[in-house]
Amino acid sequence: EIRTQLVEQFKCLEQQSESRLQLLQDLQEFFRRKAEIELEYSRSLEKLAERFSSKIRSSREHQFKKDQYLLSPVNCWYLVLHQTRRESRDHATLNDIFMNNVIVRLSQISEDVIRLFKKVGKGSTPPAQISLFQADH
Repeated sequence: EIRTQLVEQFKCLEQQSESRLQLLQDLQEFFRRKAEIELEYSRSLEKLAERFSSKIRSSREHQFKKDQYLLSPVNCWYLVLHQTRRESRDHATLNDIFMNNVIVRLSQISEDVIRLFKKVGKGSTPPAQISLFQADH
């Protein structure tokens, strides 16, 4: 009877581990895709800012800009473009954080779950029952 209980508990542990691994894999994929979107958005913002910056630089209004503290349309444009570039850098930073911190940490946690499951499973269940972990890793 104790052996039956242990087998059932082991199966439950295996199901929980599989579920956690799937969740971690989904989180990794989510953050990978989000990082791609952030980088794409960052690049698009930078292109937009550069396009309008060069347009302003070549305009006649730019040549008449004398007082930096006046809220002229040109100065407003410069503020908007500066803010857009800042947003671009922020989104590039988010990409970096997701790719180099969040995804890496989720991967480490997945490896820990597998390692712990294998450690618990040693000796209590034949290796053939550890199907998910042998197939995937």
